[in-house]
Amino acid sequence: MVIKIKSILLQLFLLVFTATFAFIFTDALIHPNATFLQMSGWKVGGLACLIAAFFYFAYRGMKKLSTRGLMIVSLVNLVLLVLLQLFFIRYFQVNPTWDVGDVYRAALEQKDSFYALSDYFTIKYPNNIPLLIVFILGMRFLDLFGVTNYYFYFTFVNALVILLSMGGLYWLIHRHFGLVSATWASLLMLFMTPLYMYVPIVYTDTLVMIFPILGLILYDLFYHSTDRRRYVYLILLGLVLSIGVLVKTNAIILVVAILIHYLMMNPMKRWIQLLIGIALPFFIVNTIYQSRISPLYPTEKSELGFPMTHWVMMGLDGNGGYFHEDAEYTNSLKLEGLTNDQIKDIHLDRIKQQLSEYGVRGFLNHLHQKMNFTWAEGTYFIPEKLSRQPIETNVYQAYVFGDKNHPYLYAVQAIQLVMLGLMTISGVYLFKNRHAFVHVMAITLFGNFLFLLIWETRSRYLVLYLPLMMMLCTYAMASLNKNSMKGSREHV
Repeated sequence: MVIKIKSILLQLFLLVFTATFAFIFTDALIHPNATFLQMSGWKVGGLACLIAAFFYFAYRGMKKLSTRGLMIVSLVNLVLLVLLQLFFIRYFQVNPTWDVGDVYRAALEQKDSFYALSDYFTIKYPNNIPLLIVFILGMRFLDLFGVTNYYFYFTFVNALVILLSMGGLYWLIHRHFGLVSATWASLLMLFMTPLYMYVPIVYTDTLVMIFPILGLILYDLFYHSTDRRRYVYLILLGLVLSIGVLVKTNAIILVVAILIHYLMMNPMKRWIQLLIGIALPFFIVNTIYQSRISPLYPTEKSELGFPMTHWVMMGLDGNGGYFHEDAEYTNSLKLEGLTNDQIKDIHLDRIKQQLSEYGVRGFLNHLHQKMNFTWAEGTYFIPEKLSRQPIETNVYQAYVFGDKNHPYLYAVQAIQLVMLGLMTISGVYLFKNRHAFVHVMAITLFGNFLFLLIWETRSRYLVLYLPLMMMLCTYAMASLNKNSMKGSREHV
């Protein structure tokens, strides 16, 4: 009876997941996001059809290759990805600004002696303290070699983390869908512009990307293991996820997704074992972190930073993106000496007012705007970030954030449309395969969808889970070419 209920709940989830991304796909087709350019839906749709056809026939062509041929293609794609990363490191270097700049400058000030936390961390964003520590440790390491241009070398670390993330994704896809699918995924990587265009932006979006994919690998090994090694995998899983969440809070979505997935597939007793195995490293890591950082807190921990209601309030304005006036408003309340509980009450009153002003129809339209702004924006906000204080001016920049960037904007918009289409198709095929491990990716991405529907949002916030989006797309393409799954670990 319990198994039947779980099966029904899973099918209902897949129905909602598929319907949601079908809506986002349709909306992106009819109303291409206009953050950087007002585009023609017909042109975007036509280009998306050409890209989709290329992907499909590329997959079919790869099925005819030998193992050696597939490995060569994968290696060539890897080399091309590295070259693209090096190109953007060379020609699109920027001075660190916005949050990256605040954290970087704080690290420069305290790289020799970490003795205090500035107002940026205590009044506004304590969630960036772990990144501050990472920057300080990185600077101290580079000091050993007499390096002073820290940020430039950090971009290489950023590139390496992205490459390792893609290596983990390649391994996971190969393990579940076979070498053909993994090779196709290596081709897809070349079309995922954040994998190389975000290299000059050293922030948690890309630096933490490796933790979800490592977490999924360890969860996969734990999930399919039957011997004592599964407990080692479980401890490592908890350790990796706890560090990931510490540096990037919304990595917690993957933790919740794993717990939901395992509960749907296993008895309660085994689920409790998983819960304890994950919770214990979380407790240990957080305890160690707080013991080292709390002496630097100028006030009680509960008074650090903006209260969570700030981001819900901000997410209700306009398209749900960052709104400077809201940030200044909350900051002024903090500077007036109000407690976070008092500020929460003020925020809640304003949230109620916002919802009242929207009404039902207005609120639904607002959610529609947020979905389009977040999921239907193919640049992932790259032009905005790369255009802020570039170190040099060159001819290539105009094609990304200058007056010649229309082909780029149309291309990435079409690629995003293909991604959304494949994610929708993956939901359809998951109906037929209740035990597919890929369900955990779908649960995670839907959790991220719900989170960004409530929170302050923008397309950049999808970068952390881009590898999971790519795996769902690969699953969809493999499902459309069922014969390629023969002999792989997970049949479609």
